[in-house]
Amino acid sequence: MDQRRRNIILGGAAVGLSYLFSRGLFAANTEKYLPLKAAIYSPWLANQVALTSNNTLFLGLPRYSPDKATPSLARREQDGSLVPFPNNSWNEWAPEKDGRNAFVYLNSVHIFADDTVWCVDQGSLSPGLFPAQYATPQPGAQKLVQLDADSGKILNILRFNDDILPPGAKMNDLRFHGSSLYISDSGLGGIIVHDFQTGKTIRRLSGRSVVKSSPTKIPAILAHIKGKKAFTPPNSDLIEITADGKWLYWASPTGPLYRVETKLLKDTSLSDEQLASRVQHVYDNNFAGGCCMDSLGNMYFSETVTGHITLLAPSGKTAVIASSPALIRPDGTFISQDRKLYIPVKKPLASGPKDKPFVIYAVALPDQFDGIALGGPVTGQA
Repeated sequence: MDQRRRNIILGGAAVGLSYLFSRGLFAANTEKYLPLKAAIYSPWLANQVALTSNNTLFLGLPRYSPDKATPSLARREQDGSLVPFPNNSWNEWAPEKDGRNAFVYLNSVHIFADDTVWCVDQGSLSPGLFPAQYATPQPGAQKLVQLDADSGKILNILRFNDDILPPGAKMNDLRFHGSSLYISDSGLGGIIVHDFQTGKTIRRLSGRSVVKSSPTKIPAILAHIKGKKAFTPPNSDLIEITADGKWLYWASPTGPLYRVETKLLKDTSLSDEQLASRVQHVYDNNFAGGCCMDSLGNMYFSETVTGHITLLAPSGKTAVIASSPALIRPDGTFISQDRKLYIPVKKPLASGPKDKPFVIYAVALPDQFDGIALGGPVTGQA
């Protein structure tokens, strides 16, 4: 989830809960939904979760509070404890320090077929919570970082020039297929494609309508909180790719969900205007903080306002697979190798451990739900 959206949502927690319960937006009957199980409690707010094939769990921790120190990435140890990962200067950045070789603001954490950990560092802080001078990334601070999941060794750092990341661009999330890396830009709106075989990077659909948000679809409870009168939702934010690598999907939190064939996205003989005409409108999603896709092409949306995890099948059929008052502002979900859907929740639990008030839930996925066949994780393996 982009930090601009996170600011407005966190500030409106009390207002949001009152609104939800008064409108009956949380489903009362939980028997028809898959049960939630607390997978881990965290002392830090987590917006992303990812697991290796042997279930080593990592949390992405946004640098959100100006008065509370937080690491950016944490790993669950064998004894169940959470520790900063790697436990060195990468997690010790502070304003005024150099952000080139440290985590400034992690917006996404993901794990693919090779079990390494990929992080998207936007390189700048929220102007709503920190002084405005920290809202623009230092040169080289916005980056992608790949780490060894066991040792914490930095395996790769990708930085892009102004042709790929012009001023105002914000890398949001990433997905792989084979040697191709796909990145969403939630700042200006756009899709970035990097080819590891050739080393070439292209920027596509920059600023086009299909990568822009829909300000008219901002939920009422998010539009005017604590005097903020101009909440602008991020642009292309959510991103997923089918297991066969054929289709890339993306959406702003406001929707709609779009897709395009990856062969067209990588065809530089097509102008952005021609490419935009080949983009398909898929679905008008509710305001969503995050999503994930399974190996059968089902999309799982983390709905900010409703407390639902909504499933969208390739056929177009939808179903709410999980819904609970506990799912307050769910964010970036992840499907593990043992087919559990992990859901980080950004509201501290009043009834949880005082030293670990944040929770990440897990939902065991059955073979099918409401007549929709469910798959496993998409690992990016060709």
